[in-house]
Amino acid sequence: MNRQRLRIANTELDNLVSNLRGEVGEIVTSWVLMRGFMSDAARVSTGDTKKDLQDSKVSTVNLLIEKMEDDIVGRLSELAEDKIGRLNFFFAAAKLQRFSDDADKFRRLIAANRIREKRNKNIAHKELPERFTDHRHLAIRYSAILRGIAAALGLMKRIDRFVLGPSAPYLWREARKRRYIFMHPPRAGYMLVPYLNLSGEDRCRIAIEEVCEGREVWSEMPTMANGVVTKVLASKKWGVIALGNQLIPLPQYPLQVIASITADATESADQNAQIQENK
Repeated sequence: MNRQRLRIANTELDNLVSNLRGEVGEIVTSWVLMRGFMSDAARVSTGDTKKDLQDSKVSTVNLLIEKMEDDIVGRLSELAEDKIGRLNFFFAAAKLQRFSDDADKFRRLIAANRIREKRNKNIAHKELPERFTDHRHLAIRYSAILRGIAAALGLMKRIDRFVLGPSAPYLWREARKRRYIFMHPPRAGYMLVPYLNLSGEDRCRIAIEEVCEGREVWSEMPTMANGVVTKVLASKKWGVIALGNQLIPLPQYPLQVIASITADATESADQNAQIQENK
């Protein structure tokens, strides 16, 4: 086994995927901030170039926009690298033994939109021209940056769909709701996407989809139903129990112990279902 294969084998999948998700989250957060600064710039700018250059507020906002853009360009370029042991889609594809075509397509997109060239000329891993007169500033269109971000986010979601299963779309939908609630560092919030709290309705749907995919979902759990010792089918992972043809999401999950279930005809079963966690 050569060195690269050994590195791929020794790298924990969860370590790679969660940190890759965190890196994509950093990009998304920088874009959200940049978009806010762009709105601020439009609001404070007068349209008079000379006057705007003398206004410290305008200069500060424009500088922040440039810094956010550089951060996005640098991170997108790193994700498009084809090096084992670095945080990029190529490494993830090698570990998962799939998504190689997607990773290559992403790499070509970043190169075609000159994002990698921008990184190498103006941001990091800089190529130094031999003379001052050879230096050039490369401007990247905002639309090109958006295409890069959308491609990175889309590929990350596909990877999560394979790794996490049917829960991935629901978890990412929940993560989007929290896009403007910043966590420091931003990567931490995105690394924790698999542990976001989902609604009972979503958890029932996930359980059904996992069953359709042939996954192990249900297990028997002892409980008291209307004072009688019995067993119920439950999805411990998603906190859902099956009573007849009805799926009932419990308030807390994952499940450890179901203390008791009281089925009252005048109230919904999920209102009466009680759960007790192991301490």
